Amino acid sequence: MDIFWIGKTAPPGGFNLKRAATLKDVPNDALVFVNAKDFTLDSDIVFKRVYLVSDQPTTSPFPDGVEGIIPPDARVIKAISNIYREVLESYDMADTHIDSLSEKNLAIKEARSRFSGDGRRFKDIINNSTDLIFVLGPSGKIMFCNDTMKQHLAEDNQTLIGKSFVDFIIDEDRDFWEKTIENIFLKEESSKTEVRLHLTSGKTGIFSFIGSPLVEDGRIYALSVIGRDVTDIRAMEYRLSAQPKDLALMIDGLAHALRNPLTVIGVYIRRFERQNRSKDKKEKYGPISRMVSSVTRIENMVSQIERYESIVSMNVSFSRVNLTHLVKDAVSSLDLPLLVNIKDEQDILAYTDSDHIKVAFSRILENTIDTGSLKVEVHLFKDKTYAYIAIRDFGYGVEDDPQTIFAPFYSTDPMKVGLGLTEARIAMVKIGAEIEMVPQAEPGAIFILKVLLDRRNKPRDSN
Repeated sequence: MDIFWIGKTAPPGGFNLKRAATLKDVPNDALVFVNAKDFTLDSDIVFKRVYLVSDQPTTSPFPDGVEGIIPPDARVIKAISNIYREVLESYDMADTHIDSLSEKNLAIKEARSRFSGDGRRFKDIINNSTDLIFVLGPSGKIMFCNDTMKQHLAEDNQTLIGKSFVDFIIDEDRDFWEKTIENIFLKEESSKTEVRLHLTSGKTGIFSFIGSPLVEDGRIYALSVIGRDVTDIRAMEYRLSAQPKDLALMIDGLAHALRNPLTVIGVYIRRFERQNRSKDKKEKYGPISRMVSSVTRIENMVSQIERYESIVSMNVSFSRVNLTHLVKDAVSSLDLPLLVNIKDEQDILAYTDSDHIKVAFSRILENTIDTGSLKVEVHLFKDKTYAYIAIRDFGYGVEDDPQTIFAPFYSTDPMKVGLGLTEARIAMVKIGAEIEMVPQAEPGAIFILKVLLDRRNKPRDSN
């Protein structure tokens, strides 16, 4: 089987093809690759399979016999050639089994039909995909795009080939897009980004894109890009995020509204109690003491609600953190009435948020005071993905549902507010970390802070 190259320059990658000057010089049923850069295609395409090879957008019309436009990639040419050879080889094998000429012609026709059908199905999958699928050249211009992209961005059925993709991005996102594309060319790695586009409907759409480099001879000659419409998803995320924000504002407002009248009530009750405290009046003014205790508890609750709100609104800032040093600093800063023994003190580094880790660790340590344990063991270790900070007490363990103890205002002590473990959990959730627990460690319980070693490499299944 003969495969021909038409063009002044040699085939890409030194791929061994026969040279021809025009389409008339190649036999029928030949496979032909034409360099679109230095050859003007005529209309003499009869029983030939012709592919245009170009690294630039081709906007001029070309004869119907052209199968398509491919990049100047030796691997692509080789793949098409192999497929063509396999088809012809299948024809030759069929010849040995088909006796009559009519049966032979029928079998060849069916084989060609299947081959053509597979190509059409492949094109249909791309064109009818709900995602935007396109190829960008080095200058950022569109070399290929599917029908879905045309529906979103092309006006009056105008072609998108040859147009700069950045022109469809809203002004505020253009710098971000160009930096992402520049990063792909520099690192030769796939990269993901999210930008807003001007749509033909007049609306603004939010699309998540992943771009992959197409490399030949050590250089990137184009980018293949797939974009997914996430406009509705982002709108839903905004609505869901707005509700907790409103609730947080209401809680914060309620805390401030309660603090002032409680302070006034507390001052007057305590003053009245001091003025009338005596042995013979102890029984009479006992209810006042209980009122003082109740007001104090409500004041503590307001303070803890405000502390919880401050953790919720605390900024997240990721950096390289030495978790071993963080644990030691947290222990030294807490005045705990028990012994804290830190085991395995090798340095463990993680790209995470130190303030939120410290809050979670401190709240769990403070919680151990109520367990009756005289000591606490802290064990640090890691695997390929996570760092672990395990805090073990030697008390009576946890008998309730593990999820219940993290709920707001849960406490086995009626005089406690019960927000400590809730604060620990929200601090970890905010930075994409987790708290695991062994409720009955015989003796005591174990709380484990599970932190990604590098938050930038978060696994997809944990999103």
